[in-house]
Amino acid sequence: MINEIKEYLEKNATNNYKEFSSKLIKTKYPILGIRTPILRDLAKKIAKDNYKLFLEENDYLYYELVLLEAFVIGKAKMNDEELFYYLDRFIPLIENWAVHDGLVSSLKITKKIQDEMLKYLNKYITSKKEYEVRFVALMLMSYYLEDKYINIAFEIINKLYLVDYYSKMGVAWFLATAAINYPDLVYNYLDYSKDIELKRMTVRKLRDSFRIDDKYKEIILKTIRS
Repeated sequence: MINEIKEYLEKNATNNYKEFSSKLIKTKYPILGIRTPILRDLAKKIAKDNYKLFLEENDYLYYELVLLEAFVIGKAKMNDEELFYYLDRFIPLIENWAVHDGLVSSLKITKKIQDEMLKYLNKYITSKKEYEVRFVALMLMSYYLEDKYINIAFEIINKLYLVDYYSKMGVAWFLATAAINYPDLVYNYLDYSKDIELKRMTVRKLRDSFRIDDKYKEIILKTIRS
């Protein structure tokens, strides 16, 4: 199976997209140059056919095979135990933002298993690994910004180890998105925080958003002036 998938990927690779991707993504894996919609369509087919065989045979020869696995894990119909097993295997492989964010965006099943996934995220709350921290932040941003979970989400964010760029940017993204419906909680978090870099990242994200009232942007901006 994996050899057929490799042949398909190699046939759909383009040098132009390879050059484009290589400028955006830092990875130890060779980049073929395959557009994301092609990978998502392939992942959908694998998820329906025999995702277990693919997940067991995948040798990560190319960057696209790593990203493809992220999509397959998200699309395949698994029970909770199986899903968490494959996540445990896959998350340590993440070494760039594209694979990470591709995984998070694919885990839409979380909306049906919010409590179970929240328990799973607990294992990464004390992590010092950049992409494990980002994983927690973006999962909370993507699936838990609602009244039922918002206080728990902020409690978790408060516990995260924020040193590396992509972990901080993940939290900044969480805060900027949370500010749409929970601006007071975001203000309180930033007002208490002494991390100037995180505050500046959050403000940059806020300025890019058209969904947040300008008065709240200005109020939050004051947290980095004080």
